[in-house]
Amino acid sequence: MLFAAMFAVSAIMAQTPTLVSTQVENRNVILEEYTGIGCGYCPDGHAMGNTIMATYPGHAWAINIHQGGYATGSGYETQWGDALANQYNITGYPSATINRGSSATSSRSSWQTAAGNIREQVSPVNVGASAVIDPTTRTLTVNVELYYTGSQTVNSNYLNVVLLQDSVLGPQSNYGNYNADYITADGQYYHMHMLRDMLTGQWGEEITTISEGTLVQRTYTYTLPTTIGAVDLVFSHLSVIAFVTETHKNILSGAEAEMMVLPGAYMAGFAVDNSDCDLTFHPYITVSNTFAEDITSWVFDYDGQMFTSNKTVASGNMDTIHMPDYTVVVNGQPVQSCLTTKSAALVSYVKDGLSFTVNSPAATISFADFNIYTVAGPITARVGVDAWRSEASVQFLNQSNCQVLWAYTNFGSDVQYSAQQVSQLPNATYYDFTISPETAGLYIFRAVDSYGDGWPYTNNNNKSGIWITDVDGNECVSLIWGYAGSPSFENYDIYLNFTNAGDGSHTVGIDEVVEAHFSIYPNPTVDRLNISSAEAVREVNVIDMAGRTVINAGATNSINVSGLAAGIYMVRVATENGIGMQKFVKE
Repeated sequence: MLFAAMFAVSAIMAQTPTLVSTQVENRNVILEEYTGIGCGYCPDGHAMGNTIMATYPGHAWAINIHQGGYATGSGYETQWGDALANQYNITGYPSATINRGSSATSSRSSWQTAAGNIREQVSPVNVGASAVIDPTTRTLTVNVELYYTGSQTVNSNYLNVVLLQDSVLGPQSNYGNYNADYITADGQYYHMHMLRDMLTGQWGEEITTISEGTLVQRTYTYTLPTTIGAVDLVFSHLSVIAFVTETHKNILSGAEAEMMVLPGAYMAGFAVDNSDCDLTFHPYITVSNTFAEDITSWVFDYDGQMFTSNKTVASGNMDTIHMPDYTVVVNGQPVQSCLTTKSAALVSYVKDGLSFTVNSPAATISFADFNIYTVAGPITARVGVDAWRSEASVQFLNQSNCQVLWAYTNFGSDVQYSAQQVSQLPNATYYDFTISPETAGLYIFRAVDSYGDGWPYTNNNNKSGIWITDVDGNECVSLIWGYAGSPSFENYDIYLNFTNAGDGSHTVGIDEVVEAHFSIYPNPTVDRLNISSAEAVREVNVIDMAGRTVINAGATNSINVSGLAAGIYMVRVATENGIGMQKFVKE
């Protein structure tokens, strides 16, 4: 769990509030939008949220909750989003709730009217808040005051305190060039009001002293991690919203905390550089100096060892400090996990000739998140692509120099479908490649999606992915993607350590196949291989592990394989509905 909040409690009748008004006020607006980077209409929702905030400045705030299939793999999700969405059965994106009313709506044109209706209603409680960040210790302190100006029919309320971040630069599908001011020249997108954490947990802290004239005060402290998901927490981009609900729904009112960031020296980020195909990684720490004086030296605990940098970072500046490089060494295991995690924490710094000790939490990064598969060639790689076939291609690269040895881009035209309904997605289409590099060594089989969202648009019953089989018929790679949980990628690399040299050939064994369903028997076989299929068989071929067709049998349900040498083969069966392949053993 990311949050670590502590709070002091008071419910006082006589004390004078400092953050909140005691006068009767109308309700403020809290718009919670369910969104994701794969949702092309979501930027239009973001624009509507901005419009509502501009219409009611200081009285309306948007919270963008990255959740659901369109957000999967983005690194923008939180542990809180699914439960929030589930209470409204969110299915369409973008959808929003206005003050957590009785239902959510995907009708963006109605959000403004709903917000206006909220602003016209009197609230039984006023909300005020302030927040201070101490960057050196990465401590966020939030003070909240509630003043009850009216009565209610419930016995308790729930106080919610949430952490948001602006200006998160990343990808975003955008069907209509919506919210154009937030799109960069290179096509990236500024994500605003992004939910990062909930300091008070999923549904807030219960408040039982809610009678008219009651002042409730809370103080929360929270340790800010260096990153949440894929996002570095930039202090100047953070904001805090406090709001009060009747139950899990019906937000009575809320407010944004007045934010102050104290001067300090701190780690602003922990990341890694890596060139394409390279096995050497370059971790680095971004440091920030917001003091009035220069900082002339930094000491870190880097993965359990002290690391000192004498880089001077001037007052008011940020800079990067590189840690020792890390190189992946191929060890020849059948499957070598290269995933590596490093930790770093700022221990001390020198300012004006004096050393200051820092009590800062450690940050971690993970990199080299891939496996190296040791294989004997030639291999057979099966590729299953999604409905956007024009965006898909594959490449075979020499890892040592990142040279593309060959590429295949002829996956065909796109298939039309309704993106909102999984049942209307098309089945994946499959292609087989036989690969035999000239020399032993490390190579990369790369899946490419030019749009950058991977290959998720296939029916759940026929999934996209990559399967690789070695010369002995052993399946060494099996990546099944499909619609749910598919990774977003522009390049997806599979590292293959070939133990033997070949002839440098590659062949495309199947061109645009839709999976056919059949079974074969007996397997292993000595003389005949029988094919059982509910669909009419149009053609049968037998292919050896070098990718060569050794039998063309035509339309038949039984093949004479007695003349083949003992070994492993593939039988390719074309039916009236598709094409499929299965392995068999000839004894």
